[in-house]
Amino acid sequence: MPTPIRIRLNDQVALQGELEDNPPGKALAEALPFRVSLNRWGEELYGNPDKSIGRFGEPAQEVMEVGDLAYHDDTGWFCIFWGPTPSSQGEEPRGAFPVQKVGTATGDWQAVDALGEPVTAEVEPAE
Repeated sequence: MPTPIRIRLNDQVALQGELEDNPPGKALAEALPFRVSLNRWGEELYGNPDKSIGRFGEPAQEVMEVGDLAYHDDTGWFCIFWGPTPSSQGEEPRGAFPVQKVGTATGDWQAVDALGEPVTAEVEPAE
């Protein structure tokens, strides 16, 4: 069963979402709440949570959808995609490496885009 979450970015923008019921999604859900200092790469934010999540060996993909949340086994990065990145072909969100989809989020992507960098995320259970 998916876990409802809220992601607060720089205490300015709130996203609503859910973590999937797959191994990395469950591990992130069990780590809630957690903070992430995020870097930006095109229209992707990525960074290491302040809690260890682990490695899962789940199927990974590069091409994502707007609002996808992902996890990268090798680096431990938690990722938020909302548009093209430097490796995109057209308007698709695309990771620099294959990542494991762990959930989805919705929100004001223009407000996320306006945040610039650095961004601090607070990921917590939705109330």
